[in-house]
This record gives sequence, structure tokens and C-alpha cells, in this order.
Amino acid sequence: MKQNKNPKRKWNILFSSILLIAGWVILSSQPLAAQPPNSFEGKTTLKASSLIGPELLKSDLYTVDEAVMNDGLLNHYTVRSKFGEFTADSTLGLKQLLHEIQAIAAMKRVETKNTAAESVVQSGKNTIDAVGNLITDPQKTLEGAAAGVSSLFSRASQVVGKRQTTEAEDSRVEQIIGKSKSKGEIATKYGVSVYSLNPVLQEELERLAWADYLGGIGLAAAQSAVPGAGGLLLTTSGTARLLNEVINNTPASELWVRNKNKLEAMKIDPDTVQLYLNNPSFSPALFTIMVQSMEEMKGVANRSLFVKISLQAHTHEMADAITKMTTMLAGYHTNVEPLQSVAPFGRFLYGKTAKGGAVVAFPADHVLWSSRVADAATWLIEPVKGQVKPAGMQLWILGDFSKKAQAELQTLGWKLHPDAQSKLLPIKKEKTKSQ
Repeated sequence: MKQNKNPKRKWNILFSSILLIAGWVILSSQPLAAQPPNSFEGKTTLKASSLIGPELLKSDLYTVDEAVMNDGLLNHYTVRSKFGEFTADSTLGLKQLLHEIQAIAAMKRVETKNTAAESVVQSGKNTIDAVGNLITDPQKTLEGAAAGVSSLFSRASQVVGKRQTTEAEDSRVEQIIGKSKSKGEIATKYGVSVYSLNPVLQEELERLAWADYLGGIGLAAAQSAVPGAGGLLLTTSGTARLLNEVINNTPASELWVRNKNKLEAMKIDPDTVQLYLNNPSFSPALFTIMVQSMEEMKGVANRSLFVKISLQAHTHEMADAITKMTTMLAGYHTNVEPLQSVAPFGRFLYGKTAKGGAVVAFPADHVLWSSRVADAATWLIEPVKGQVKPAGMQLWILGDFSKKAQAELQTLGWKLHPDAQSKLLPIKKEKTKSQ
């Protein structure tokens, strides 16, 4: 190879190369749906009165703020109640919250306050704390005990440690002695989830559960004034109340084992199952709903991907969204047409039909035409790893689309399905004991 002895030409070639590389970097860094920044929609403020019925806007217990912030996918509500200020990060979450506020009011009408009862409850809590220390930190609690006994407790703690308790559930000892059973039965009476992260609701559940467990009240005193599951559950069968009752009244440890066995029966790697079931972002309720939805997708290839994408969830909100997405795809498989398989779609999944179509389901409230929506909407259109463009693309959401999002998505070839709950997850009228 001849050496270039013309320094000027050498620098021109180098400069041109730098420009070419810079141009390639700039182009490759552009979103798939390359549009001027001002063509995208940003966060917007909506009116609660246009999103929910007047019967939900206000009651003698609460008021929903009129201003609702939409982040491009979900609506964020503020609720001011007699029991404090709450927020809800979706319309479905708002309905659950309003149901819980009614339940809190009904619970507060059940009187348990007297010095003797409160003393017994506190005594019970102290006993639980002591026994809990014995199990979770045996070496510290049993200082001076025989080495053999200490080692037995150490082995026991290691075995129990295979299942991590989550933020939403009682301690292992409370589950063992039966206090959690009382709590689950009371939660079912009021139509709420025993694993709710609502702190005021949990305080009331705790108060009534301890009183019931220690003889302060009977379950007959805890009469439900708010029937139903309060919008908590999305199920393909539509029997939300029955599923809520099963979850509330089955020990968390038993739910864990049931879910583990079901996932392993789907031929999912046991180590991956362990990681999934010990993700603290999921409550036992979310695990159970998601695994049931996966189980209902019999014959659908690559179901293990649902578990794998769940490993990325590091907040309860992410875990909730992934669970709802799984349930919606299961609803499509059960109530619309069978899916053949699922495949990666960014950080989520989409379903593949027998005709080669793509089905994306997401629990969005109001979709705006943002850069991230544009990127995701264009992703399937581009050839990915040799795959061809899907033969038809469907997008199912629980809410609706902005006019711009609707126009842009349809231009890209998407068939839109707003208000999808009635088709994917139809609510079936459940018979009561009196019927």
C-alpha cells in the first residue's frame, strides 16, 4: 500500500470520514418514527368530569379533583377524602380507590375501642414480634442456647427464605397463627383485597383482624356495605369477586406454592420461576392473577416470556401494568381468537395470530401521540432480525386515543380497539347466595 504523501488530501479524507461517521450516528440515533419534535403531544391535563360518571366524582366521603394529569398513557387522579388525600395512577385504580374509601368508612363504624380489647391486641402484637424475632433472627434471640438448637432454627430460616414475603402481606408468624385468616375473611366481607397498598385500609383491616382473632368482635359484626371487588381485578372469566375471595382466604405461602407448581407445569425454568415469585414488586394477588391468565393461554408458545419480562418490574405500578397486559392478551385468546405465540415487543410482548397478525394489549387510559408511542408503533413495521411485517396489527387498550394518536396510528396501519374491557374481559353477572 502506498503511503499518501499529500497532507492536505489526508486531512480532507479524514475530515470527510468524520462527517460521514457523525452523520451516521445522528441518523441512527433518531427515533424510528422520525418527526419534528413539535409534532408530538406532551403531557396534558384532562377533566375528571369528562372521564368518569357523576356518581363517582363526589360523595359525602370524598371529592375527585377536576384536574387530571395524563402522561401520554395513564390518567393520574387526586382524591380528597375524610380519611386523607389519595392518588390513583389509572382510571381502573381510581375505581378501586373509591371502593376502598367506602369500605374504610364501613369498617370505622365497627367499634372495637375499649381499654381491655386494645390491651389484648397490643399483647398479641408483642407476642408476634417476639416469635417473629425467634424465626427471622434465631442466633440473636437465642444467645446462650445450645449450638444444636440454634442450628436447627438456622436451617429453618433458610428453608422459609425460599419464599420472600412481600410488602403487601402479613409476617410469616401472623400467617402461621391464624391472624391473617381473620384479616382475609374480613377483607372479603368488605369486597377489598387483603393485599391492598392503601395504608388507611390496611390500618382498618389490621384493627378488625386483631379484634376478631383475639375475640374482640365476631365476623358477623363486619357486614359488607360495599359488595363487589371494587374494580380491583381484571379476569378473563369475569368472576372478579370469586377470584378475590380465593386470594384473600388462601395463605400467601400456599398461593406461592400453587403458582410455582403451575409455572413449572408450563415447562418454565425453575430458577426463573423462583426469581419471578420473589420479586417484591408483585403481591400474592398479582402473582395469582397473572399465573391464572398464563394458564388460560394453553397452546400459546413462548409463555415463559411473560415471566421473563416481569423480572424487570421494580415498582408495584410496573408489576400491575404487566399483570393487566397479560390478562388482556389472555382475554383476547379466550374471547376473540386463539393466539399462536407471544414475542418480544420492546420491553413488553405482543401476541401472534394464526394468520400472522400482531396483537398488542395495554391497560392505557388515554393514548397521546408521543415520541415513545411513535417509536413503539413503528417498531413492528420495520423488519426485525429477518422477520417480515405482521399481516395486520391490532392495538387494544382500556381507554381511548387522542385525535392525533388515532390518525397517526391508523396511517401506520394499526387497527385500534379502544374501550376493550367489554370485549376482552367481559364482566359476568355472578349469582349471590340469595339467588
